[in-house]
Amino acid sequence: MSKTGAWIMDLEEQFWDKCVDFIKNNEDVSLAQAEAIKYAKDNLSHIEEDIIEDTVSEMWADYWVNYQ
Repeated sequence: MSKTGAWIMDLEEQFWDKCVDFIKNNEDVSLAQAEAIKYAKDNLSHIEEDIIEDTVSEMWADYWVNYQ
């Protein structure tokens, strides 16, 4: 993998880690999704909103069912 590809993968991993913070700080999935989308627009323009919404929704359900 090229250095650019590795860098992009690292940014995406950091983004999904940041989404965990949004999930922990919101008891409503739509608020976590909105924060994640705003963060992505400000920092990572290449991730589509529907992918963010779906992934955050799955992460949110897993977190609130298993850890609360």
